[in-house]
Amino acid sequence: MPPKKDDKKEAQAEPADKLQAELAALQGVKQDLELGHAILVDKLKQSKAENDRLLQEVDNLKARIGNATQDYVDILQHREEQIKLAEVRNNALQQQVERLQAEIGQCNEEFARLKEDNNKQAEKLDTASSLLSDKERLEETVRKQHDLIDQRGAEIKAARAQIEAKEQALDKARSHIEELSLKCQAATKLQVLFGEPWLVQTSRMKLKGTFPWDREYNILACSAGGKQLVLHGGQSRSHDNVSKETAILTLDSLSWEQPDSAVQAIGLLGHTATAVGRNKLMVFGGSLGEEASAGALVLSTDTMRWSSIATNSVHQPPPRLSHAAVAVREKVYIFGGMTIDGHLLNDLWCLDLDNMQWTHCTCYGYTPTPRKGASLCATEDGRRLYLFGGHTGQRLVNDCYYLEVERLMWSQIHPTGTAPEPRENHVAATLGKHMFVAGGCGEAAAAPAGSNLTAGLAALGGAAATATGGAAGGAGRRLNDTHVLGMFTGPAWEQLDDGSWCNNLMWLKQMSVGSVMHGNRLYTLQPNLHEQLTELQVIELTLPEDIERMKTAKRRDQEQVDRLELLEDAAATSNSIQVNWRPPSKNKERITGFKLMVATITGVAREVYQGKALSYTLNNLKPAGEYVFCVKATYDDGSHVWSESKAFNTKT
Repeated sequence: MPPKKDDKKEAQAEPADKLQAELAALQGVKQDLELGHAILVDKLKQSKAENDRLLQEVDNLKARIGNATQDYVDILQHREEQIKLAEVRNNALQQQVERLQAEIGQCNEEFARLKEDNNKQAEKLDTASSLLSDKERLEETVRKQHDLIDQRGAEIKAARAQIEAKEQALDKARSHIEELSLKCQAATKLQVLFGEPWLVQTSRMKLKGTFPWDREYNILACSAGGKQLVLHGGQSRSHDNVSKETAILTLDSLSWEQPDSAVQAIGLLGHTATAVGRNKLMVFGGSLGEEASAGALVLSTDTMRWSSIATNSVHQPPPRLSHAAVAVREKVYIFGGMTIDGHLLNDLWCLDLDNMQWTHCTCYGYTPTPRKGASLCATEDGRRLYLFGGHTGQRLVNDCYYLEVERLMWSQIHPTGTAPEPRENHVAATLGKHMFVAGGCGEAAAAPAGSNLTAGLAALGGAAATATGGAAGGAGRRLNDTHVLGMFTGPAWEQLDDGSWCNNLMWLKQMSVGSVMHGNRLYTLQPNLHEQLTELQVIELTLPEDIERMKTAKRRDQEQVDRLELLEDAAATSNSIQVNWRPPSKNKERITGFKLMVATITGVAREVYQGKALSYTLNNLKPAGEYVFCVKATYDDGSHVWSESKAFNTKT
């Protein structure tokens, strides 16, 4: 039975889809009942017609009987037999009439039953009509619910957008907090080194862009202008293809980028990189997988494209990796390293960038022992090359040598003070009369007895293991300290930084090269827990002579001047000149920037700097050369003023 009217609340509470199915079923029942009703009505009509026909036939029979009786009266005597037959027929017909009357009674009973069923169907139709009304009301309610759902969906969408905006703002705030936290860790301290005060400024900065992965046996170099750090090659057990990647960190924006044009087809590890010229980085040697390289490549920091170097030499250095290299003006020196089969070298080669010819340097004196992973740097005048540390195949060393370039004479020095612990894959650079040694891989706290280069190679296996032999065979320890060698006063060692800032960074890779020095700044990349290079530490050094120069500049800034002028206290070395200038005291705050021009004695002038600083260091100059400088100041209204030209000479 279908639900009664008093069950409407229960029907309304049911889901819309169940109601739809019940309505469809009721509609089908209604159609079936209507069809049955029509059939019964038609059958009733047929029975009534048959009854009427039979009654008419009875009437006709009665008439015929009457006529026959009259005829039989007239011919009674003659038709007695016919009368008997007629009576028999009449009896039969009477029986038939009785049977028909019984059937008519049955039809009446059936008609009554059908009428009762019709009434029931009418009740069902009323119920269905009521359900249809309920359906319409439910549909209206559903439409309202849909509108409400759409409204709630729009509100949820708006709330989700607000949540996303809040999350973005939260991420931005979190990033800002991290930046502030890093800035809060910055420190400026006055250290006494070699009996003189040094100003050491340490700062940490959050990087942006597409973070490269931390890796081992890579190179990290600074462009000649000091505006970019270039990370190239290396290997990582967690990430493939890092040996082919080149990542560029722009120091002004602190943003990483990995240009597709700088991706190499074949990866490198254990190679070296030196800045040559104004905008080029030369890469030499390294491992190409199962073999070592003896080729040289150049990366243009302007176009971010690699190109190979074609030399004119009959002889060139044998393939090697984990060697040391340094650029001295138009020459690049290569020392030591090892072959792909693990044979250590201590030869010295020189590439003249003017004629692109390799020269094997026959050296004299106390030649350093064969080694890999050593560092090589040059004094500012280019007269001496300093070699420090490395791995001799049996152990790590911390000995120090220098080469007199003109005589090709090696000498070993024995500085006083506490020397840096033995290491390899470190970085070294010179500033003034000091050499700086930072980072590298040292011996493990508990190295196994008999550990040597062969054991390191066996631990890793293959050509890649050759590049990663020695202390890095799984037993090395990452170092992050910085030491200073006074090259000409003593000589003597002093510790600048003990590297304790990374004692808790257990994920640092042992043989990763993450530091590079340019000018008076030591840059160190720091990976996060996910091995992404996301932070940069900068140690900026102010030497004693620079402190005196700063005092003089401060006193000079307090003076009132009426014109833009280049100052006489330019700091010159054999290959660089630091030029300082002073703006006019009047309207000094309206100056938007300066442009520094330089010209050689041949008359070729070019722009070398544009910005707001009051000094600039021009590098890659020739020794004993004369350079003429002139600076321009631009005001916020577009007007400008030029200083007088002044000439400065580099040292010999």
